[in-house]
Amino acid sequence: MKAVDFYKLPRAIQDRFVGSVMSGFPPAPLLASKGGTPTKLLWLGVSVGCMIALVVVTRVGYGSLESALSLHGWAVLSLYALLIFGVGFGLVQAFARVVRERALPYTAGVYLFPACLIDARDDQFKVYLTQDLSGVDAQGASIRVAFAGGAQFMFTCADAAQAPAMATEINAARDRAMHAKATEDPKELVAVDPLHNPRFSSPVGPREPYDLRRPPWKKHGWAVALGLAAIFAPTLWALRNNGSDKTMYAHATKANDSKSYRDYLQRGAKFKAEVAGVLLPRAELRDAEAAGTVDALLAYKNAHPASKIANEVAVSIRTAMLAELEKAKAAGTLAALDDFAKRYPEHGVEPELREAIHAVYTRELDAYKKHAPNKDKAVVPFVERLFAWAEKRGPTIEVRFRRKKSESLGRADQFVAKTPTFMGEVSYPSRYFDEKHSTRREQALGKTLTARLDAGLSAELFDVVSGAQVPVDADALPDVKVPTLFITYSAEWSGHTYVSQRPRGSYVGLSLPFEALFVIPGDAKPLKYKHDVFKMAALGQLQGDDVPPPGAAEEKVYEAMGTDAFENFGKRVLGLFFNPEK
Repeated sequence: MKAVDFYKLPRAIQDRFVGSVMSGFPPAPLLASKGGTPTKLLWLGVSVGCMIALVVVTRVGYGSLESALSLHGWAVLSLYALLIFGVGFGLVQAFARVVRERALPYTAGVYLFPACLIDARDDQFKVYLTQDLSGVDAQGASIRVAFAGGAQFMFTCADAAQAPAMATEINAARDRAMHAKATEDPKELVAVDPLHNPRFSSPVGPREPYDLRRPPWKKHGWAVALGLAAIFAPTLWALRNNGSDKTMYAHATKANDSKSYRDYLQRGAKFKAEVAGVLLPRAELRDAEAAGTVDALLAYKNAHPASKIANEVAVSIRTAMLAELEKAKAAGTLAALDDFAKRYPEHGVEPELREAIHAVYTRELDAYKKHAPNKDKAVVPFVERLFAWAEKRGPTIEVRFRRKKSESLGRADQFVAKTPTFMGEVSYPSRYFDEKHSTRREQALGKTLTARLDAGLSAELFDVVSGAQVPVDADALPDVKVPTLFITYSAEWSGHTYVSQRPRGSYVGLSLPFEALFVIPGDAKPLKYKHDVFKMAALGQLQGDDVPPPGAAEEKVYEAMGTDAFENFGKRVLGLFFNPEK
């Protein structure tokens, strides 16, 4: 095989070849297979392949919230440019091939002559001498022509029945050509070989060879393709990323959950401000709401100190706080409401909480009033004010005692000292109403009063405790900071005396004037109650087989008198507030 450039052949040979294949001038081709080279198809395949690859690349990760390639980076832009360059360059080369084939003065194809086979599918001929034929055989309506070295060509006969005869004719033509070459017969050589340069040519024909017509952009196809890549690669890259970003945003908003918005923030760009500032916080707020706890919402608030949806967060927290408050209200206790307030100091539902607390106080007050005695009409209004104080200021109520100095026990001491049954100092009645004895009786009564008031008013709403004693030498009751029940009393000689022979002793009757004053700070109407308790000498305490000695007898008698007087007054005070216990 030898290569021949058609456009470098002498004009006479060019004309002979063109006339042979186009007009049938001798030597006419024995067989012909018309059609251009597949090179343009290969270049077109390159363009199509690059286009398909470009489409695939643009689709990779498109609109995906999970893909790292949802937005293509600069490295992928270079791949865009390369593929667009391939599309452009392949089209330029394919089109150039088409233009070049159409510029040929003959029809492109493969032509078999007696002396040679010329592959003239483009202007670069490939010439195979028939003397190198290795085989010619008919295959149905086709004839295979093979050459030494492996090259072979297929030709189609119009009539399959003529194929064997054509094969024989080809072999005969080859022999003729070989004989012409061997004998170097000019006339025969011209008759068998269209590329044989004749000894004589027409003196009137054109002398210049055919001009190769190439598209002006053919030589600069790479520059054209590079220009296309420079223009379209960034444009396609930007449009693709913009579309992918919008699709990711659409997917995220459709899912409308925290994960999708976080994925968008990780990979998206165009809507980051809206997603980060509004949409993701809203989704996370819904997650916190779904947890069903105030703590989850408070944790969310602390994690988003400068949230753009602060109003929505506040509404959500308030709704959750109200729900939590309802749970506390359902318990029906002040402790549950106090626990709510302590757990959530910034609960933001102060009016509702106050209303719930007031409802508890109102319920307990109503329960008290249903069973309150009607002895003193001032008691219930006072208790109402007491509840109002406790609701605003606190539960503490104090019970305090004030012991006045006796004005008459000193005279009683002097009197019994002159009686025949005087047993010495142990007979003085004042010994049994000193600070030590009085404090013991106060503590006993104080315990009774605090326990009954605490339970009877409302054990939960009030904390009734014993307060400090008021000094004996105090001229008046002290100012108070919490509601206080003052019990003021003294022990006086009633003027009566009593004698016991067994055991021997002198005793006096007592008068114990008591006064109760229940004070609420700032309240102009304290509750007052007075009662004098008169006690004869409790000589019944001395009856029995065991006769106590002097001192013990007096202790027993006067202790019974004092204790009974305190208990009697305590029952009267409690009777103001409560009906007798059954």
